[in-house]
Amino acid sequence: MKTSFHMMYSQKEVENRIRELAAQISSDYQNVTEDDPLLALCTLRGAVFFFTDLVRALSVPCEVDFLKVHSYTEGTRPVGAPVFDLGEDIVLKNRHVLIVEDIIDTGATMDAMLDLFRMKDPADIRICSLLDKPDRRLPKYQDTIHADYLGFKIPDQFVIGWGLDYDGKYRLLKDIMYLEFHKD
Repeated sequence: MKTSFHMMYSQKEVENRIRELAAQISSDYQNVTEDDPLLALCTLRGAVFFFTDLVRALSVPCEVDFLKVHSYTEGTRPVGAPVFDLGEDIVLKNRHVLIVEDIIDTGATMDAMLDLFRMKDPADIRICSLLDKPDRRLPKYQDTIHADYLGFKIPDQFVIGWGLDYDGKYRLLKDIMYLEFHKD
């Protein structure tokens, strides 16, 4: 099967949007202190590039930690329940929590994370996602899963670059691109 790459968002567009998101988050959390900083949780591996640029652009005290959450896939589509490899032991009680995600797709992974973390009694939980694919959202998550801070809403296309991969490849692309698959 052949693939072709098409530009969706340039590096400059992504960098500008990250600065805007960081300013909005910093404004919303302007009352956090060094003693009670914002806790930013990065979902590995896809969100790491976005996460790094975002937290460095924040102007409020911030602590970072990492989650490894994955779904098994068939081709380009996730199947099965999300699996947590990291994150179960993070203390969230009375913390302001920001989950930083690369993409919200079906909503199942984010729903599982929110269920797990709400049981840990945080002060609040907000979601920041670089991308959102609302057309792929499962019906039961249509009204419940959304990003509080969103980089870009995208159509149902398979995207790569800026940390997003296809079969472990293309994470390091400096632009966000979408793939088209062609039969030979």
